[in-house]
Formats: sequence, structure tokens, C-alpha cells
Amino acid sequence: MNKIKILDESVSNIIAAGEVVENPASMIKELIENSLDAGGRSIRIEVKNNGRDVKLVDTGTGMEKEDLFLCVERHATSKIKDKGDIFNLTSYGFRGEALASIGSISKMIISSKTKDSKGGHKINLNAGKVTKYEEVARADGTEIEIKDLFFNTPARLKFLRKKSTEYARIREIVLKEALYNIEVSFSLFLDGRETIKTSGSGIENTILELFGRNTLKNSTKFSLGYWGNMNLLKSNKDSIYTYVNGRYVKSKTIEKAVLDAYYTKLIKGKYPFAVIFFNISPELVDVNVHPSKKIVKFVDEESVHKEILDQLTEAIYRDDRKNSIDLKIEKDKNIEKNNFLDFEELENLITPTENIVIKTKQPLLIKEEKLENKVAERIAKASRYSQEYEAILPPEILPLEIKEKEIEKESKIEDEKHLEKEKNSVEIEKILLAETKESKAHKDLKEKEELKSNYRVLGQLHNMYILVETDEELEIYDQHIVHERILYEKLKETHYNKKISIQNLLVPIKLELNGYEIEVVRGNLELFSEFGFEVEEFCDNEILIRGVPIFNFRVSIEDTFKYLLENLGGNDPREKVIISMSCRNAIKAGEKLSIEEMETLILDLHEIGKYTCPHGRPIILKMTFDEMNKKFNRK
Repeated sequence: MNKIKILDESVSNIIAAGEVVENPASMIKELIENSLDAGGRSIRIEVKNNGRDVKLVDTGTGMEKEDLFLCVERHATSKIKDKGDIFNLTSYGFRGEALASIGSISKMIISSKTKDSKGGHKINLNAGKVTKYEEVARADGTEIEIKDLFFNTPARLKFLRKKSTEYARIREIVLKEALYNIEVSFSLFLDGRETIKTSGSGIENTILELFGRNTLKNSTKFSLGYWGNMNLLKSNKDSIYTYVNGRYVKSKTIEKAVLDAYYTKLIKGKYPFAVIFFNISPELVDVNVHPSKKIVKFVDEESVHKEILDQLTEAIYRDDRKNSIDLKIEKDKNIEKNNFLDFEELENLITPTENIVIKTKQPLLIKEEKLENKVAERIAKASRYSQEYEAILPPEILPLEIKEKEIEKESKIEDEKHLEKEKNSVEIEKILLAETKESKAHKDLKEKEELKSNYRVLGQLHNMYILVETDEELEIYDQHIVHERILYEKLKETHYNKKISIQNLLVPIKLELNGYEIEVVRGNLELFSEFGFEVEEFCDNEILIRGVPIFNFRVSIEDTFKYLLENLGGNDPREKVIISMSCRNAIKAGEKLSIEEMETLILDLHEIGKYTCPHGRPIILKMTFDEMNKKFNRK
């Protein structure tokens, strides 16, 4: 007797339903996506009995009688036609399993009408079998009613959570669908109470309707969606909403990119509010990983991570000053014309063969390093010409034919002209280099003066905080965090631009480490070398540090290195090194600073324009003078 048998269709449908319908929320997700694919501009969902009774009404295209019967069959779909379509999906649904799966574990009624038909059609199903059909009068669109979900799967019914949990899941599903489909109005009723209502009037109205005024006020639009400032930090990742080609998905790649962008702004245990709408060619993303379609994979995960990270980082720090402190710095668009060299005139003095690129209407014309090299080459060439002339002009001229003397004379004149031209070219380039440097220095100085004119350093409080006055506010800066941020940015720039210089020690530093620390050193020798620490093992529990980066160590090298070892675990080891070195060597609370030192710190910080420490703590606390006046009853 055969042991292997083809499963009965009712059994296979129930198995499929277990994958598609994990709980009432996942069922509602499938129904909503069908309505969206049908072009519904209004979707109303009513939920009762812990999610076991659901009614969904949409204003989509509707179905004729034949399609109504087909839609409850397994693998019946209008979304795809052949296998190639699976890898070029533009719709939500595509498997053709949702209604068949839901119908197999519930009692379902579907009624529908198209715009061109005179009347509608309705069918009743029980455990996936059609039990009744009738023609009905109804509006355009589709209505699906589910009753007694899981009535024939007691095991699944047993695992339903309490009402508050199931309703929270359902609300979250509807919210996620409404957040992307901003031109569709959504209504969700839980036991007769409306808990979600969107008007379908655009993204800002949708954010306001779903999350409230505070979230909208503290969110900023950027190229890939919206990002929330530090007033919207949460204790979990649930407020990171990620969409790929219009579908809400879970993607570790996108989530990591978001967290990496916020990296130095997040306090430990806190996560941002962010809405990411990422579009990519369907050929480069696989949504066919799981029946729920909520997990995706990208062909090139690294490039996706980089694109999202770069755009979100640029957006966050571009508006960082506005969200942390408003210095009202305005750059003068009508910069006064200086008395420096007119580069448009200079361009006419230099022949095309000199191969010097001059871009007018740009602040910096030529990279200084390249120009200095070119000047050195010109000087060397001119020197070589001088030596050649001396070689061809001996003290005594031998008797020669008159013709040869004339040729020699003409040659000498030509050479002298060429030499003069070379010398002139060198002089011009010297002038150009000097003027460029002077212009850049003048521009930098002017920008610094503009920055400094917008605030005034008052003094130091308890040798910990720097007090700063602006036109509208009193600002309090944490001096340790200010310096830590400055060191972090400088060290990060030198590392990623590969500009870290190493200083070899005359006497190596010997460090005694425990077993764990030795293993950390062995596993990160290349990393330490990147940051300028030349380290080698000396014996079982000792290492030698033979070289260190050229860095302003405010504490001992030994202390800095041990602090690195303590904080090197987890992801992003390079960031951990940069943060650890910055934190350990920053000015400490309790250190007395002069006014000049405080002014330098504040100026450097405003030039960087980032106002949280690398650990996510705020740098500035501020109080407006209006608030002060109210406190003193002056208003």
C-alpha cells in the first residue's frame, strides 16, 4: 500500500492559510492590499470579536460574476501572467492565495460590482466551499465579510492573543498601509470605535492624522521620506517605517542604514522616528522570500545601505543647527569685491599650453598642492636652462666663420627669450598661488567673524559649562561634549581620508593586559594600524606600542589604548575607536578654561555644525529671553 498520498484540497488550503494568515492582522493586510491593487480610493475596515469577525468595504474596480468565483480559487490572480512577472512586481499581491486561504478557515461573504455592470454579485463560502450565489444591488466596489475566523482550526484559534494585543496589531497594520497610500482614505473601527481615520489628502495630513501634531512638528522632509528629531526618540525600533516600491517591509539593510545615520545622535536604548520610501528597480529586489511579503532581499545590499545612509545623514546634519540651536547666521550674498588679482584678466595672460585650469566665479581656482608642485617644476626647469647657457658660453670664443657666429647669436637670443618666458610663467604662478592662499585665508577669516558676531561667550559655570549669549537666548554648552564632538569630527575626517600620521616612539610603551584584552588586540591589529597604533605582542600577557598617531593626547597613551580595548566590542569597530579616542581625550568637566579657549571651542563647534555628542547626548541647553521674562513676571 502506498505511503505517499496527494493531500485533499481542503487540507492543503488550511496548510497554505497557516502561512498567509498568521493572525487577524495579517489577514486584514492581505484584504487591504487586494483593495489597493483594485484601485480603491476609500477603504473602511470594521473589526469585532477579537479580530475573528471583519468587514472590509472598498471603492475599487469591483468584479464581474466570473471573476468573483475565480478569486477564491488557489493561485488565481490578475497580478501576474508568467514567471518573469514574479521578478518585476509592481502590485501588492501576486500569489493568488489570500482569498482562498482566508476562505478555507472562515465563513466568508463577498459581494462586488463593477462600474459598467447594472447590478452586483454575491457569493457565500464555508471553509472554502461556495454555498450560495445571488445577484444584489450595491455600489461600485467590493465588500468582504469574514466570520468565525479559525473556526475549523482550533490549534490556531488557541494561539490568538488577548483582545488588546490583537487590536494593537490590526491598528499597526492599517497605519502602515495608510502611511504610504496617502491618496487613499482609511477608516478603522474596533468594536464600533473609530481608531484610525485618514482623509487621503497627502503625506503631511496623513502624518498628522496618524501620529499627531507633535510628530509632524518634529519631523523633517528629505529625499527619501521624513526623519524625526531628538524630541521623537522611542525605546524600540517600531517607529522606523520602511517601504520598498510602495510595500511596507522589514529590511535589516535599510534599518541599519537609518540607525547608522543617527549613530552619534542616539542615546543608548533610544531609537528614532523615520519614514523611508525607497524605490528600486523590481529586478534588483526579491519580495518572494516569504508568503507575507514583508521580508525583502536586495541584489546589492551594500549600495542600498550606502544610498540611504548618505542621503539621511546629509539631511539630518544639514538641519542639525536648526533643530539644536538657531544662531540666525546669514551669509552675505553680495560679497564685496576685494582688491586681489582679477582672475579673468589673468586667464588671458596664460597660454593654453601652460595647462593651468582656471575656473572663474569659483572661490578656489587651483588646488594648492598641485600648484606648488608646478611652481617647483618651473623653477627647476629655469635653473637647468641657466646651466646650459653657461655651458655654451666659454670664456674665450674660438675663431669661427661669420655665418656660424650669426647662427650662434640667433640661437642665444631664442634661448634667452625662452628662458624669460619660463621665468615669467613661474612668477605668474607664484603670484597666483599667493593670491589664492590670501583669498582663501580672507574668506575663512570673514566666515569666522560672521559666526562670532552672532553670539558672545559670557564665561564658565562650575568649570563645566560655557555660557553663551545670543540675540534671543541664553545657551549653556557642556564643555566636555563640545570638545568631544570636535575631536570626533577631526579624527573621523583624517581616518576616512587616510591622513593619519604615525609617530614612532624612541622607547616603546609596554602594557600588561589580561587574557580577554590580549585576544582583542590579536583580532584587531590591522584596525589599530589604521588609526596609527603600531602594536606587537611582547610575551604572553604583554604588548609593545612602538608607534602612535599624531594626536593631542590629553591623557596618557596607555590610558587611551586601554580605554579603546574596553569599548571595542559590537558593530562598527572603527566608529568605536574614533568615539573612544575622542571621549577619552576631550576636555574634562572641572577644567578651568580661559575666555579665549572657550571662544575657540564654540567657534570650532559652530563651524562643524553638529550639536550632539558621539554618544547621542545634547550639547546645548537653551532658554529664550521671553521665557526668562515670563519667569520673572516681566511679561
